[in-house]
Amino acid sequence: MPFATKSGRRIHYEMEGQGPPLLLLHGLLQLGSHWTLKEYAPALKGAYTVVTFDSLGHGQSDAPHEPEAYVLRRRVEDVLSVLDTLSIPQAHAWGYSMGGWTVCGLAAFAPERLASYVVGGWDPTNGLRTAAMALAKNLPPGTEVDWFQVLLMGARRAPELAEVIATGDLRALRLCLQACEDTAGLDDALVRSGRPGLLYCGAQDPYHDPMKAVAERAGASFATIEHADHGGAWAKAARVLPRVAAFLASVTR
Repeated sequence: MPFATKSGRRIHYEMEGQGPPLLLLHGLLQLGSHWTLKEYAPALKGAYTVVTFDSLGHGQSDAPHEPEAYVLRRRVEDVLSVLDTLSIPQAHAWGYSMGGWTVCGLAAFAPERLASYVVGGWDPTNGLRTAAMALAKNLPPGTEVDWFQVLLMGARRAPELAEVIATGDLRALRLCLQACEDTAGLDDALVRSGRPGLLYCGAQDPYHDPMKAVAERAGASFATIEHADHGGAWAKAARVLPRVAAFLASVTR
């Protein structure tokens, strides 16, 4: 089982395929292997060297209990650890939800390692607050909410996520969510990176309109996944892959 350890933390990764390197970054409560489970990696490995890994706090990677381990800069260090271990100087990076946050972090802290970026289901401008505010509209004013428990309740409906929750370190996973709560202002990083990009989002996802505005500012492409909310835009690979594959083909010719 391969691990990258250059960052001081063990990060479990997998690599398959051939062609330009493409890094796939999963969301909270997911694993690197879920890119295969949902048929993304199998569709891409014929044209790209696909690299997946378990984000810190998930799967076979380390799960420390120090909050500072999960801040964005450290997340980026983990990504660079994997790329350095594989001697990849630059890669196309595609992230969904928390993985999209990490891709924005690469644009902020290591844009030279990005060949292009794809961000799905993440608002670079206001981060997690956009989703929290949308959910809060359905609650009585002043209601105290443990958003981590709300997340777990919804995630358990998907068998693969229920398994991650059942076998994972819940304290570490909570720290992952807490780190994502302080994530505003990454839209400027995408603008400054100068890299070609694609942002996409489900039409019913509260991130949709803010993401579309960021794409316009950054000169990036934008794709709406119709009839999909946040989870649906991840699950509907058949709708997402043609849009992302066309973008990647345009920047790897």
